[in-house]
Amino acid sequence: MRKIFLALFCVFAALLFGCKKEVNTIGLDLQDEDILNADYMEIPMDAYSVLDDSINTRNLLNNVVGQVTDPIFGTTTAITYTNFALTGNSVAFPEDATLDSVVLTLQYSGFFGDTTSPLSFDVFELNEDLSASAYYGSDYIDLSGSENLVHGGGTIIYPKPNTQVTVDSSSSAPHLRIRLKNSFGNRLMDMSSSSLASTTSFQANFKGLSISATKTGGGIGNLCYISLTSSMSGLVLYYHNSQDESKKYTFPINGDCVRYNCYLHGYETDANSQFRNQVIQGNHSLGSELLYAQPTGGVKTRVNMPQLYEMLGNKNVVINRAELVLTNVSTDGEYFFQPYNLSLQLLKKDNTTAYTPDDATQTSTSYFGGVYDEKTKQYRFRITKYIQQCLRSYMQNGEIPDQGLNVVVAGAGIRANRLIFRGTDPIYSDRFRLEIYYTEY
Repeated sequence: MRKIFLALFCVFAALLFGCKKEVNTIGLDLQDEDILNADYMEIPMDAYSVLDDSINTRNLLNNVVGQVTDPIFGTTTAITYTNFALTGNSVAFPEDATLDSVVLTLQYSGFFGDTTSPLSFDVFELNEDLSASAYYGSDYIDLSGSENLVHGGGTIIYPKPNTQVTVDSSSSAPHLRIRLKNSFGNRLMDMSSSSLASTTSFQANFKGLSISATKTGGGIGNLCYISLTSSMSGLVLYYHNSQDESKKYTFPINGDCVRYNCYLHGYETDANSQFRNQVIQGNHSLGSELLYAQPTGGVKTRVNMPQLYEMLGNKNVVINRAELVLTNVSTDGEYFFQPYNLSLQLLKKDNTTAYTPDDATQTSTSYFGGVYDEKTKQYRFRITKYIQQCLRSYMQNGEIPDQGLNVVVAGAGIRANRLIFRGTDPIYSDRFRLEIYYTEY
């Protein structure tokens, strides 16, 4: 009897804990057959594109340097700021050391634009400390001194993010190499022992560098994605001693460093006129034709659905599936790549943003979506829970619970891939739309 009781207890426990997962994830894995008997409706939407807010770019996965002129969005310039660390403590250079060169190295992690279009690089020393606790937004704030530290006053580079680099007869990962002035290198070598005693004291005496580039030669330019915390990135001093022995010392960029990006956008001067009229001049009716999303603190699309409440707000319905559908209509993907994935922001009544209850941070990417489909040229977001909650809230108090959604590019601080997608006008079969499967009871 005792064995039977234990067996029954184990079965009951398994069912109890197994059911808990089903309750928590109910509706997340609906298949097409689950909605065959549901009613279908497309909800008209109001959507328009606006300038995005400043975004925090401190210590993100990678940084961006360069300049690119987009035929729709105009010119974007990316500037990187960083400080440097010591390799170990109590660094001391030999008294007989003679500097040969100082080189800033930056490992590639990708690009946006045309890499056959050259860039002219500039490097300036910072005149303000970088704080590990400060907010560093994407808006431009100049922290740089006046002297360009690039050897010869400027360096023209054709970025080659996929080409190995030969250094000291060895093949290394693709990276930029920017030679700086020897006077700057000598100043680093001549620092006092107290300045080179620790990374903290070093950063107090050398605040860091700003790194920027402008397109040259009439091309469209490009933006280089760089991994500053890679072992290939840093500030390298090459020197020799009195016996002509070649040496080098690297100031790395690591967890003791602060790095961030700012972005400049030329919307008002060289963006497409239709884009300017909607995004800059505020002609929101143009959102019926085309809509836009650009990272780098650029552009977002605001979405409102008052018709949702007019059509379903007074009905008792269960939302079986609700999907927001965007269709890419860009025609210049050779250089101006579409984003790999998009995100949604829920705009609350106090103008702060939050995740929707369906977001991948609370469900999964496979459920939430937002990833580009090359075959259909679509992005689909499943927002079933969000729509159900909106309708429930409206039924309870008669008010629309929030100010809608923002469509933004995921990873907005570290990449430049932008999107032009179809607007909301019903005349377009590929229009921006909300598809709903529901059951009325």
